[in-house]
Amino acid sequence: MTAQRIGVNTIQFPDPTQIDYSNNNYATLASSIAFSYTIASNIQTLSTKGAENAAQVRGILYVPDLLTDACKESEKQHVPANATRLANLPTGQNYALMAFAPWYDAQCMAEYFASSRRLDTNAFLVYQPGENNALPPVLNDASWNLNDGGRWQSANQFPTYALSSMTGNVIMDQLNLYSGNLTTVPNGDELATYFDSTDYVRLWGVIRIDQVGSNLPSLWVFLVIVLAILIVAVGVTSCCMHFIQRRRRNALRQRVIDGQVDLEALGVKRLTVPQKTLDKLPTYTYTDGARPDPEKTPPQIPAPALMDPGSPVHAETGQKQSPVIGSPSAHPTPPSGTSAALSQTTCAICIDDFEPNESQVRELPCRHIFHPECIDTFLLRNSSLCPLCKQSVLPAGVCPITITNAMVRRERYISSMRARSEQAANPQPDGGQPTTGAYQQPGSLVGRLRGALPARRIFSAPARTSSRPPDIEMATASTRHVSATLPAQTQPTGMSPATAPTPPNPLECTPVQNRREWARQRAMAMLGNRHVPTDVDDEEERAPPWRRAARKVFPGFR
Repeated sequence: MTAQRIGVNTIQFPDPTQIDYSNNNYATLASSIAFSYTIASNIQTLSTKGAENAAQVRGILYVPDLLTDACKESEKQHVPANATRLANLPTGQNYALMAFAPWYDAQCMAEYFASSRRLDTNAFLVYQPGENNALPPVLNDASWNLNDGGRWQSANQFPTYALSSMTGNVIMDQLNLYSGNLTTVPNGDELATYFDSTDYVRLWGVIRIDQVGSNLPSLWVFLVIVLAILIVAVGVTSCCMHFIQRRRRNALRQRVIDGQVDLEALGVKRLTVPQKTLDKLPTYTYTDGARPDPEKTPPQIPAPALMDPGSPVHAETGQKQSPVIGSPSAHPTPPSGTSAALSQTTCAICIDDFEPNESQVRELPCRHIFHPECIDTFLLRNSSLCPLCKQSVLPAGVCPITITNAMVRRERYISSMRARSEQAANPQPDGGQPTTGAYQQPGSLVGRLRGALPARRIFSAPARTSSRPPDIEMATASTRHVSATLPAQTQPTGMSPATAPTPPNPLECTPVQNRREWARQRAMAMLGNRHVPTDVDDEEERAPPWRRAARKVFPGFR
């Protein structure tokens, strides 16, 4: 803490031995009848220890006593004999003290410091003997070396300031004048008319500390206030975003329960059908004509199967929409009185035809039928959508998963992309009616936006990667009969009878492997090789840690 200004004034205080009460108060004498001196420049700070928390330091100026005779002898050249010392002050009183001494010898200066440490000294003012008024040297100058490695700074519990030589000589001369009784000080006769003759008149020093140090706590308080405001702002924003995101999650959950949104068709979350729901789907024996009599071949759960499949689900947005006539993924509507399930003759998963009065089929709510071993594995492990029409198999009014912020964020993003895509695809002319059937150039903005939308997650009837086993290819007896009776000239050119494929024995009725087992293994193989789109929760786990932390604080953060 550097000294900004030093003031030396003259004070008066009573002799404590002449009064019957404790009085440490003093009166500052006017500059017209007493010494007053202000030092505003040429002050060098040597040590700030003990002045960290003080705005100013005060004390009665005195010259500390030396310990050795050599120093006492050399001191006579710089310090007057009548300079104020501790003996010239009242004894037994805890007055505030401020030491003052010339820095002329390292050993003598060390004795000055040692003598001051034994008293309640608040500060120490030093000066180098001379006749100049320049700023004293800096601390690392060799003239301030006491040959102790700077240990005197840590040993002293009070700050030390250096004055110019001329300023030091002026103060030392005044200490020589203001050291006796009231009648011996300058203007003593005039002062005796105001004060008692036993009163003391001494020099009083006041050091005002630089305001830079006192501003530091205010700066820290300002920083703490700013930090607190930021924390409150972040907390309020986070709470608001959590509240808004909670409402969005509840709204999305309600739309899923109401059947307005299909999360899997939207590409937000991969869903599967629980075994409990799967057990409620009807299973019966496939027939070539009308549905068999329920009394003869009753389905397991016929009621859900006969319900209207409802409106289809948009494959890109998951939104329910009105039925589309002639959808390429759905089979044509059968004639009146014929079941839609019975118009399907092939399982779309294993690409195997149904055997009338033999094949067991499971019917989904959309009226599409499949082999139970094929569709069960498909729904349990891969998807909850029908492989043909992409309609959800899950019952209406059910939300099988917990709606997360990531799902809300993905659903809103896809909805906004779809809205922009439809707006770009159907611009409104002056009449206000959207145009339809507009030609879109390849690579246009609309095409890129449509490409950014998530495609259907599940596809039906994948390409066959391997040929069927012979027993599946030769499904009927008539086919085996035609193959066995082919003439020799129908064989491919260049193929000898020895290398020609041997036709199967028409009398062999036992297949190489069971048809149902083969279909199940085929479905398992297809599911194992198919690429399942990345789940939204997996994307959250792969996000950087800072992004996951930001999403926890601000749920709507992308």
